[in-house]
Amino acid sequence: MSFSSSRSIRPRWMPCLRRAILTFPIFAVMLAPCFSSGASAPPQTSTLEALAKIREAWAQDLRAKQLEPILKFYAPDAVFLQPTGERIAGSGAIRALFQNIMATFNSDLTLRSRTLDTSGDLAYDSGDFQESLTTIATGSKINSQGSYLLIYRRQPDGSWRIVQHAWTGIPPVGT
Repeated sequence: MSFSSSRSIRPRWMPCLRRAILTFPIFAVMLAPCFSSGASAPPQTSTLEALAKIREAWAQDLRAKQLEPILKFYAPDAVFLQPTGERIAGSGAIRALFQNIMATFNSDLTLRSRTLDTSGDLAYDSGDFQESLTTIATGSKINSQGSYLLIYRRQPDGSWRIVQHAWTGIPPVGT
């Protein structure tokens, strides 16, 4: 018997393997959504709207000098980064910062978001600000502008809290 025959001998399982190889990609494509982390999915409109409302309520509370409501937007371990590079960390330090600001100035702040997006339990809001501060003691006005960055983390109860807050720009004279 010669093994140089033009007809090859195939094992019985070869057709099954061929079908499995051809079928696997189809099932992989069909099942991919079941195993994806969802990180690439676009954020829900309701989440973006909720974050935009937080930003606007934060600015309104600053203008109205509402200390307790503004502090509720921050996580207990939040960090506020000043334009000077100063890092203000934790609830107590952020409370002291806002108490000082509210006791010293009246603020007319406008925030304009440029990018608002989420990824899992984190979100960010990046934009520009314009602010007119009136010194309470003297009535003098200070105008400033720059950029801001708010980073939020979804809390176990589903709410969003600021965990990092940064301002850029030249600090106005007198602040």
